[in-house]
Amino acid sequence: MPCLKGLSPEGANLRSGTKVLLYKSIIRPVMCYGSQIFGSAGMCHLKKLHTLTNSFLRQLVNAPWFVRNEVIYRDLKIKPFLPHIKDLSKRFFDKLPSVPNELITNQPAYDPAEPSSQKRPRALLEHEFINFPQAKRLRVQI
Repeated sequence: MPCLKGLSPEGANLRSGTKVLLYKSIIRPVMCYGSQIFGSAGMCHLKKLHTLTNSFLRQLVNAPWFVRNEVIYRDLKIKPFLPHIKDLSKRFFDKLPSVPNELITNQPAYDPAEPSSQKRPRALLEHEFINFPQAKRLRVQI
């Protein structure tokens, strides 16, 4: 979080569009590095990354505490973190069969219907992410 202080020092008047561009070109790629295999990460770790993303965006636009994160994402036209890494993973696994590496092409075909005791990164593609606050509200209402 301290790195955001350098993005918008007190004397600098950066537009929010410039700050969002800095977020999209520097911060989000660093956070998404290796996201193709986040399917083996626990939901608590993904939630921490999602929360960190929310904090970054809230600080970038200087939003007060009562503004919902969905409003910030919609206004900035940014996809939330979890669906974004899901799209990155889908593109990665779609390109994988065309890679000329022998070790990759000799791997057995992946069948998601086959039961396995191990978590597989490709299983992330079938998982539907619910926004965490909505999931909490759903549990309370049940």
